[in-house]
Amino acid sequence: MKHFFVLALTALSSMFVYAQSSDAELMQQWLDLESQKGKLQLSWQANEQALKNQLSLLKQEKQALNALLKTANAARSEVDTKRLALTEQQLAFEKNQQTVDAALKNAHLFVKRITPLLPPPLQNDWQTKTTQIEQTELPNSEKLERLLSMYKAADEFNQRIAIHNTNMHLPSNEGDSERLVNQIYLGLSQAWYISDDGEFYGIGRVEQSGWQWHHGAAAKQLIGSNSEGFSTDLLAIKAMLEKPTNASFIKAPLAIASIDKERL
Repeated sequence: MKHFFVLALTALSSMFVYAQSSDAELMQQWLDLESQKGKLQLSWQANEQALKNQLSLLKQEKQALNALLKTANAARSEVDTKRLALTEQQLAFEKNQQTVDAALKNAHLFVKRITPLLPPPLQNDWQTKTTQIEQTELPNSEKLERLLSMYKAADEFNQRIAIHNTNMHLPSNEGDSERLVNQIYLGLSQAWYISDDGEFYGIGRVEQSGWQWHHGAAAKQLIGSNSEGFSTDLLAIKAMLEKPTNASFIKAPLAIASIDKERL
């Protein structure tokens, strides 16, 4: 009986020791869990703050990107507007260029068409300038400037009486010969020529086929009843032009040809 009691006591003691050991392990496990929980909480708090900071930065970046996109869209819209305006301006320039090209082409054709109708000195000048325009690569502005200078020269020629000393091939009893004469131009449509001795004389005028000279008897025939003293009148006109201080009224022998302007 005593032996059984000892065994029972020993068993109870072992159970108590085991119970104490289990409680200690459980306590340690609980402490470990609480420690891990604390660490996790601290880690989460730290991560939560970092995530909040990162989220705040992302929001700021988003706002900045939205503002940048809005600015970019506005800038792109402005660029598109300017590009459209430049395109329209370019199209207008091209249209104007085509208009100027067509106008210059027509003006050039007109110059070539009327050049043969001009008095010989002006005719030679226009032919030279027209050839220069054709053979030289010039911008439209330069071509227009040269054409305008030609028109201006013709207008100035038409506003005055000009005398021009030159050699002409003239008919005579011995055949055609070259003579020095004084050509007197009354504007663009009428002219005369007279040699210093009055032997050779004639009338020049613009006709439908171009500028024509009529010599001697043919010139008198054009004048008709006013042909008497023809050479004397021409010598008087020549003398007056050479000495304007001796100016006086002089009868001018005119023979203007009729021209169909629709054919010019």
